[in-house]
Amino acid sequence: MAEITISKLDAARRQLETAVRLYFSESDPVAIHTLTAAGHRLVSDPNKSRAGAPMLVESLLQRVLPDQVDEARRRINEAANFFKHADRDPGGVHLFDPARTEFMLVDACYKYKDLTGELVPALVVYTAWFWLGPGAKFVDATQTKSIDQFRAAFPGETKGSFFKKVLPMVSRLSL
Repeated sequence: MAEITISKLDAARRQLETAVRLYFSESDPVAIHTLTAAGHRLVSDPNKSRAGAPMLVESLLQRVLPDQVDEARRRINEAANFFKHADRDPGGVHLFDPARTEFMLVDACYKYKDLTGELVPALVVYTAWFWLGPGAKFVDATQTKSIDQFRAAFPGETKGSFFKKVLPMVSRLSL
């Protein structure tokens, strides 16, 4: 295979898009989280260097007591660090909640679009699914009518069937 030149944001898109595809195929949650965390970091760092609006993690850390910020950051990054490193605890185990990945993934999808202006079809589909499913109880009351209409258009869809139906539609749009 020939060498390829790739930017940080290109790598982020690839990682996030792959995480989304794995998510909708209900693949391994550890692999999904690892790709999501890496992609999230690759959009978070450029966002900070460009003085962009804070991402979800930064927003949360701004609300933590100053003497607890390091502990909060450690907990937020705990799973990603556990899946990436074995130098400190080679025999360690971790209690992992895959639901945390969903919030990190939607945060990275929004920031990728914000940084690049690019709407990646798979990331758009994930964002829609997030607000219909995992993020439904967090929907702003002013948005519930449009969410309910969207939900009615896709009644009883599973993650996989939703992705298979909606991705081709979104891919045909001029985003």
